[in-house]
Amino acid sequence: MVLRQKFWIDRSVQGALIGRVVLYWTIATIYVGLGSACFQFYAHPEWTVLEHFHALFNQYWPWIPSLVLFMPLVVFDIIRMSNLFAGPIYRLRMHLAELTANPNCRPLTFRSDDYWQDLVAPINYLQNEILALQIALNRAMAAATAEEQRNANQAIEQVADNCKNEEDLDWQDEVHLNEHLASVAGVATATLKSN
Repeated sequence: MVLRQKFWIDRSVQGALIGRVVLYWTIATIYVGLGSACFQFYAHPEWTVLEHFHALFNQYWPWIPSLVLFMPLVVFDIIRMSNLFAGPIYRLRMHLAELTANPNCRPLTFRSDDYWQDLVAPINYLQNEILALQIALNRAMAAATAEEQRNANQAIEQVADNCKNEEDLDWQDEVHLNEHLASVAGVATATLKSN
């Protein structure tokens, strides 16, 4: 078993478990005390209340230190045991956050003694699917970018042909034509990007 760096992993879940343990311990102690008191009151109805409490104390005082010392041990064990299922869920949450930011992150792993080992394979499968979809999307975007560039070049050539064929445009030399084509290319590229 690998020791964890964090003792409290999920305070809300583990705190609820500890609250339940303390509640059950308290209820069990009260139940045993009241049951013994009722039995003693019925067995010796002639005793005074003080004699009953004195007899109960003499009967149960050796158990009081055990009850008090046993409780922290149970709480510690419950926290350690709850780490076996709270830890994997914590790791899963952290992995999903990391996966959202970067699909090419390390695969999900749990400690060998953790519960819910069967969650690892589906999550890693989904991660691989996300990576495959991202690669396909990048390829499609690269192809679309190349196609957009070809379309932009065709639009520029058409505008250039139209400009050369226009009789009312008076171009003094090729420099002015190239400047005009560059401005048309910028407009065409901006138009394609906005679409």
